[in-house]
Amino acid sequence: MTRSTTRRAILSAAVVAAGAMLPLAAFAQTEGEPLKIAMILPGPITDNDWNSVGYNGLQSAGEALNADVAYAENVTDADAERLLRDFAARGYDLVFAHSFSFGDAALNASESFPDTIFMAGTASELSDNLGTYSNPDYQGAYLAGMLAAGATDTGTVGWVGGMPAPNMLANLHAYKAGAIEVNGEINVLHTFIGSWFDPPKAKEATIAQIEQGADVVSAQGVGVIDGAAEKGVLAIGAMTDQNFLGEETVLTSVTWDLGPLITAVGHAVMDDTWTSENWSYGVASDSVGLASFHGLDTNVDPAVMEAVEAKIAAIKDGSFEVPLDTSPVD
Repeated sequence: MTRSTTRRAILSAAVVAAGAMLPLAAFAQTEGEPLKIAMILPGPITDNDWNSVGYNGLQSAGEALNADVAYAENVTDADAERLLRDFAARGYDLVFAHSFSFGDAALNASESFPDTIFMAGTASELSDNLGTYSNPDYQGAYLAGMLAAGATDTGTVGWVGGMPAPNMLANLHAYKAGAIEVNGEINVLHTFIGSWFDPPKAKEATIAQIEQGADVVSAQGVGVIDGAAEKGVLAIGAMTDQNFLGEETVLTSVTWDLGPLITAVGHAVMDDTWTSENWSYGVASDSVGLASFHGLDTNVDPAVMEAVEAKIAAIKDGSFEVPLDTSPVD
């Protein structure tokens, strides 16, 4: 699935509630040898979305750490554990399971390879050598909601996503909250299409929202921007700068740079300071942010643009915390 957690991975409620952090163990790689990092991804690395973010982050960290890197793309849930075990058996020190649905596979592999560090997009529980990492793109979604409210002419904006997983719910709630901050009367439509990757269905859902009055739509999956472009309304992309998918359509995109997080985890493994916990880098660390507007910022009320810049600064200095809400929606 291309939008598997933290769009964007957030820990399950049980792990968050537990505030899980397990004791430090000795996992440093052999002295004198480069760190070896591997990643398995659920889709193609060329998707300009979830999988591209993982791949690009891996390559960036590899360069920063002078590490050896490897990956496997288009990995199914059924094949995830086998590939995780394979990388561990081949001597990789740090292995990322870049999907919401690879948590159980990572947990099982971690128990069989105690000297390998595993990091999963989400997991029901942690182990001494299994941690998680999250994509707090809900922080960027709040900003996207503000922008949508500042750009709409109809007073109705939309949001189309895949499955109602915790990270997607967090994204939706933050988008709504940001929009409401700008316009308390705004109408926010949302649709979960029931699949992580179904471009025709995502396009269909987008057009349905447009027919209900939405003139700005948050694109949490492939196909949404196509629908927006076809109907001549604005869209806000996700994960990477998706303006190339619709130069007159994509207002901006909420981007995620995974490189700093992978680099930090890699340094911790090398320094023998890694701990089993949830690692999360967001707006404050410039891992989550807004892409270029490519000149389309003229569609947004100037006062709202200023408010968005002020909100980014407030998130970075800690004076504002984007609410994290993963409650179910109708």
